[in-house]
Amino acid sequence: MKRILCLMLCALMMTLVCACGKDNNDNDTATPTQAEPETAAQQTQAPATPDQSGDTLGLKSFIAGFDTAPTVAETVIYEDKDFTVTVAGLDYSAISGPGLKLTVNNASAKDVIVQSPYAVVNGFMISPEISIEAAAGKTATGTLTLPYFNLAISGITSLRTIEFALRVVESNSYEPIFKTDLFSLTASSAQDPETACDESGQTAYDDNDIKIILKGVSTDRAYSDGAELMVYLYNGTDRNIAVRTGDVIVNGYDMTSAMNCTILPDKCAVDVVTFYTLDMEEFGIDEIDSVKVSFEIKDAENWETIDSTGLINVELDQAETATESESEKAE
Repeated sequence: MKRILCLMLCALMMTLVCACGKDNNDNDTATPTQAEPETAAQQTQAPATPDQSGDTLGLKSFIAGFDTAPTVAETVIYEDKDFTVTVAGLDYSAISGPGLKLTVNNASAKDVIVQSPYAVVNGFMISPEISIEAAAGKTATGTLTLPYFNLAISGITSLRTIEFALRVVESNSYEPIFKTDLFSLTASSAQDPETACDESGQTAYDDNDIKIILKGVSTDRAYSDGAELMVYLYNGTDRNIAVRTGDVIVNGYDMTSAMNCTILPDKCAVDVVTFYTLDMEEFGIDEIDSVKVSFEIKDAENWETIDSTGLINVELDQAETATESESEKAE
């Protein structure tokens, strides 16, 4: 009898185990089916919000309100026996920023990569994004993108003038083939706004026709890297300069932050010194109490030092940061 009862209990346990296994398998099968629509929705929504954590900067509303009316006519901007570069128009479809559509005809015997060392929009230096690979004897297309973040911190809501240079290098060796001067394009726009150079803030340097103005520290950042010190720069000289950070100290701790901005003659720029989250966590910095920063000014062509500053105590009690101000204008 005991043997029969044991056999019955074992059979019952096996039945329960199989039932549980079946339920678990059913759940495992159902989970991907239920998750797929959510994942697809997230992938669909992601382009609309380039950076979820930076919405306090108004970047999402800035992009939504960006003027997409300006256009540029199709123009051959460079031509020699080996290369022809044509601007085919403006494209506003990319989530990273508006872009100039370029066509590169490579009639040479070398595979090349077309890059851009710098661009200027409405008088402000903008870091362009471009890498077009053109095989020997072939035609390639690509886009020179003007990132929304750079446009936003510079207060540019519409494209009026676009200036940029090209650099062509050999694909395998990266040996330079040629570099152009600035091309200049004027965009047709219903708004045609003038982007003013806002020189308000804490003056860190004003000499030799060069200005460095601190715009305050913001933790309402466009990226989740950390906090940012906004910096306005102006080059009134007749040569290309590079302004970069020297020492960066937050709450008495040396940070790995770095800024290196190239400014062409009679141009201005807005850049940021980022205090990275990893550094702040390492030093246990929950709140920024003090910031000290120094700058070095170099000739961008030969890297000779033009001037440098000592450590500057950054004013942290500014009621409104430049980014918040520009966000309000955009909204």
